[in-house]
Amino acid sequence: MVDVTAGTVAATIETGRGAHGVVVCRDGSRAFVTNIYDDSVAEIDVATGRVTRRFRTGRTPNGVTWIC
Repeated sequence: MVDVTAGTVAATIETGRGAHGVVVCRDGSRAFVTNIYDDSVAEIDVATGRVTRRFRTGRTPNGVTWIC
């Protein structure tokens, strides 16, 4: 997680191997990260900084679009 005001890394969240594509819900509550080496997408609760769910995907997901 990045503090855009300070321009610093605020936290590191382990989502899976090969974390790549990221999308954040409009309300800022959740983020989704593709993991290209784990063939998965991780859902992050932004308030807690924790992975709440993982979704299996096809091989090497390279980007993500999520409507939330």
